[in-house]
Amino acid sequence: MSARRTSHPRTALVALLLLVASALAGCTTLPESGPVHRQAVDPSEQPLDAPYFNPPGPAKDGSPAAIVSGFLVAMQANPLSTSVAREFLSERAKTTWKPNRGTIVYEASTVLPTRTGATVRLADTRRLDARGGWRGSSPGRSEDLDISLVSEGGQWRVDNPVNALVVPTPFFDRSFERFNLYFFDQTGRVLLPDPVFIPRGQQTATNLVRGLLAGPGATIGEISRSALPVRTDLDLSVVVTGSGVAEVPLSRELLQASPAEISRAVDQLAWTLRQVPDIERVRITVDGAPVPLPGGRIDAPVTSGSGLDAAGTSESALWGLRGGRVVELTAANARVDGPLGGPGYSMRSLAVSEAPRRIAAVSGNGTTVFVAPAQGGSAASEVSRPVLHGTDVLRPSYDMFGDLWLVDRTHSGARVLLVSGDETREVQVPGVTGTDVSAFSVARDGSRLVVAYAGSPAPPIRVTDILRTDEGTVSGAGQSQTFSPGLADAARIVDIGWRDPATLAVLSRATAETSRVDFISADGSPTAPTLVEPSVFRGATQAMVVVPDASLPLRLITPDQRLYTVSSNGSWPRTSSNVEAAAYAR
Repeated sequence: MSARRTSHPRTALVALLLLVASALAGCTTLPESGPVHRQAVDPSEQPLDAPYFNPPGPAKDGSPAAIVSGFLVAMQANPLSTSVAREFLSERAKTTWKPNRGTIVYEASTVLPTRTGATVRLADTRRLDARGGWRGSSPGRSEDLDISLVSEGGQWRVDNPVNALVVPTPFFDRSFERFNLYFFDQTGRVLLPDPVFIPRGQQTATNLVRGLLAGPGATIGEISRSALPVRTDLDLSVVVTGSGVAEVPLSRELLQASPAEISRAVDQLAWTLRQVPDIERVRITVDGAPVPLPGGRIDAPVTSGSGLDAAGTSESALWGLRGGRVVELTAANARVDGPLGGPGYSMRSLAVSEAPRRIAAVSGNGTTVFVAPAQGGSAASEVSRPVLHGTDVLRPSYDMFGDLWLVDRTHSGARVLLVSGDETREVQVPGVTGTDVSAFSVARDGSRLVVAYAGSPAPPIRVTDILRTDEGTVSGAGQSQTFSPGLADAARIVDIGWRDPATLAVLSRATAETSRVDFISADGSPTAPTLVEPSVFRGATQAMVVVPDASLPLRLITPDQRLYTVSSNGSWPRTSSNVEAAAYAR
């Protein structure tokens, strides 16, 4: 799902308000035919914030179609409120409607009168769960809501509203904001982001904490865990004091956690609430009393848990291949003194692990993988060959556990190989094993594998969970999600990687003369607005250099062995030549 959706709600709102204002007097029976009322979305540019809007209530003697249309308009109140929308409901529905159960976002709506009420046809819908987590849908999908009406006091009222807020894309774009909830990975070593979209306003901190207490969403549910005890609830709202302390009043279930787990829960809260302006510290309370933290503290700074970043701490050193040998491109093109920096090896791609620093490189013909220390001697015995008779091995990928991931493009399709220590084994990945794959990458945190399928036009990508034990050992592949990255019809994906722990960078070529990098959320949701995509690259490309650290620039490599680095304004100046491949350590 592309994040670059821009549209203007004013035309749609005016159209629906005119429908409500011009509604004809109601009849004693529901009409089975009548005009189609369509709400279109204007794709013009929009400002950042939605204008104030206090929608009108139901018109006296409004027709069924007008009541349903007015109900849709009333859900677009800004500041967000459902009080007017409830005026369109029957007395029974007023007490049972739960719009906080989810959100349905649509591009256009059509109200079709029926015998018992109306059918609302929503075009290109996407759904959010109760936390604001993205559930998405296939592009272009339509969804019908069958609305029943009843007559109360001679006025038509909606009797079966869907338990969700139903709003058009322009309203969603202007009134909701993307945040991350943070949950521990399967090993408890890092915090994984779980993107959610919640309404802008004074309840941001409260909504974020409620989302944390609800637990991780379906996208990362099987690869994450929470330190907050099950059934812990939020008492009232989060209060932010004038000194920047967020007081989080939790139920007594929290006290069942050990001091170590409470400390980890504070890390989750700190990472999540640091996104809210003016919050500098976090304090948990139970029954009005602060919960003591290790060291006798009663609160913690939002910078707590800095070592839990799933992106890690990448070094600016850039490693590369020149003349088939490993060099440090950011160290005056110095040749490394490890075995792969010397003669005797011809390589076409490489990956560099964090610690211990090791280099994995694929031979020029794609059949062999070499693994050796980055530094320290040149003895041939220090070089291992975990793959010796491959077919067409793609660029390797390391994770933070030191595991080396390989994909070999064989005549019968892709094989996914895992090199852990001295052991090399094949991992069966449904939807990947045996298919035609053009590029792949494993997240630095080791939680997910993404592949781009070969072919054109516009091939899809697939993100698969990597299941691990508490100790970090890979136990298999989990659930997966396949979606279109929203590229041009003729585009071919050249490379793929992780720009942050929740966002993919996709390098594609639409023509022989142009390449581009697009950012795609790993769950298909709109990307963070802080991610600015680079300008179109004028030329062919063969590889991308990227790590999940925004402080390190994206780089592209062309078939004629030139290295280009994106600048602060999104352009692509050339920074080096005679570079066959390059990689940051990860």
